[in-house]
Amino acid sequence: MDDDTSRPTAARPTRVVIAGDIGGTRSRLALAPLGGGVAAEVEGPGANLRSSGSAALDHLADTVRMVLDRGRHELGDAMDVAAVALGISGAGPARARDVAAAVGERLERLDIPEDRILVTDDLHTAFLAGGMGDDGLLVLAGTGAVAVRFQQREAVARRDGMGWLLGDIGSAVWLGRRALQAVAADLDGRGRRTRLTEQVADLLDLDLRDGLLPPSPTGDPRQDLIRALDDVLPAGAPAALGRFARLPGSVPEDPVAREILDTAVRHVMDTVRALDPRAGLPVVLAGSVLASAGPIHDEVATGLRADGRTYCTVPSGLPGALLLAREKAGDVLA
Repeated sequence: MDDDTSRPTAARPTRVVIAGDIGGTRSRLALAPLGGGVAAEVEGPGANLRSSGSAALDHLADTVRMVLDRGRHELGDAMDVAAVALGISGAGPARARDVAAAVGERLERLDIPEDRILVTDDLHTAFLAGGMGDDGLLVLAGTGAVAVRFQQREAVARRDGMGWLLGDIGSAVWLGRRALQAVAADLDGRGRRTRLTEQVADLLDLDLRDGLLPPSPTGDPRQDLIRALDDVLPAGAPAALGRFARLPGSVPEDPVAREILDTAVRHVMDTVRALDPRAGLPVVLAGSVLASAGPIHDEVATGLRADGRTYCTVPSGLPGALLLAREKAGDVLA
């Protein structure tokens, strides 16, 4: 008689969830077993269709593949993805269906069924990451910029988030563009002299004042700037402007830089007051500009305290995406 207990049994797959905080400049993904802590994290390129280029979602699929590979290394090959929740920049109502369909198509190639995938925008995940409840305000300034009032987790009002061409005031792209415009005006004699010119020159390894060290490639510092920006700002990917975003905050005593910073801070405070005139809702600050130490974060925080508002700062929307992934898994496995 065969002894069935002596036969090897197939390993039961480890059920996992994948959560993603997908910005215009950078993507962060985490993989975790159901009921357990994060087992694998990876970073990849941004994936906003508007600002990260046409291959954005292909890059996102590559990043999902990376976190799956790392998860298998940590947990073993027998894994079953119970749910995926991705908070994607640019996946708001205007593009939600298109982005969800494109993501589903790409992840099906990784053996993740479309009905296990939840695609929302990065605003929901960032707000939930604050742990401030289901009602409140999110003010996000990263590659883009937007403010949203949430009621029972639903976005009921918003300001800005119009994209780099139409708005996104105070975003990294906006700050970078304003800084470069100020430098161009300085060099062209159309604007005030500003220390931002030296800051940009250092970043580009150019002498934009006299063109001497190193010798000017074109003989005209204005053309040197244009030529250098052609190399570092790929066509069709305005998110790259964000590399210059930190410059106004590095010389806040400069009048031109100060004006840029003041405009950004004033816009944030005006927006918060417009969305919540009675100052009764908690505020979640998110995105690389507002979640990082510097003049804009510090002055916005001071303004919120002066208004008597409760606020928190979240460095990443991943905790919110992980919450949604676990909830989605519960629905799938119910």
